Amino acid sequence: MNRTSTWKNVVGRLVRNRLALVGLLLVLVWVVLACLAPLIAPYPPNEINTADKLLPPSAAHLLGTDNFGRDIFSRILYGAQVTIWTGFVAVGIAFFIGVPLGAIAGYFGGRIGNIIMRVMDTLLAFPSLILAMALAASIGPGLLGALLAVGIVGIPEFARLMYGQTIVIKEKEYIEASRALGVKHGAILYGHVLPNAFAPLLVQITLGLGSAVLTTSSLSFIGLGVRPPTAEWGAMISYGRDYILSGEWWMTVFPGVAIATTILGFSLLGDGLRDILDPHARTSRK
Repeated sequence: MNRTSTWKNVVGRLVRNRLALVGLLLVLVWVVLACLAPLIAPYPPNEINTADKLLPPSAAHLLGTDNFGRDIFSRILYGAQVTIWTGFVAVGIAFFIGVPLGAIAGYFGGRIGNIIMRVMDTLLAFPSLILAMALAASIGPGLLGALLAVGIVGIPEFARLMYGQTIVIKEKEYIEASRALGVKHGAILYGHVLPNAFAPLLVQITLGLGSAVLTTSSLSFIGLGVRPPTAEWGAMISYGRDYILSGEWWMTVFPGVAIATTILGFSLLGDGLRDILDPHARTSRK
């Protein structure tokens, strides 16, 4: 079976997996809304109108307004751009650093492998949010600091996954045959090890995106993420927390729903892909 047929089979299984399909639809909805935000947002996201502050949801403002009179619906749409884009970039950083480190450690082993994996173990010893907070505070508050912090926190997960996959794959007969034929180590890692480890890596990417969204929003909530007045879901919840008791619930509920549905989408999609791509996991759950 060629790779095209394999991926067609994966797509077919994904469509038949209801929870994974729900997750995919949730993710696609937010991605589409983020891309179309400039076209469908009724107001500029940072437009201040003190005469309309703290208005409840209405026909003029579908999700109400905040304490500066800014339209919450518009800010959620533009916040999707920041939150989702940050998640993809942060996971990209973790992937392109963690995967090569794990592959090198697993393939070559020895002292270099031990050094790499002990560094990864050290990073994993800290709770991810605490480590992200420390890194963001060290780099400095702002979008760049949040990106780097969330990306660095995700490196050990990809490194350990790739390390385990590489240890198994490098013992296969076709890897030994490649070595006997004099194929360079880099070509073996890129041409054989990485493609055969891509399925679990794809699952980790999907699950990592949900974690990245949550961590990014948490950093913005405590003031270590994006800087005001940039629209971002965690920052929006932070603005609204002082108004919960006075009854302006919409300032926190709607951004919270956006975060929850996005994370749920990535989680359901990741679980579905794991069931589809890993037959052993699917069998063990039955």
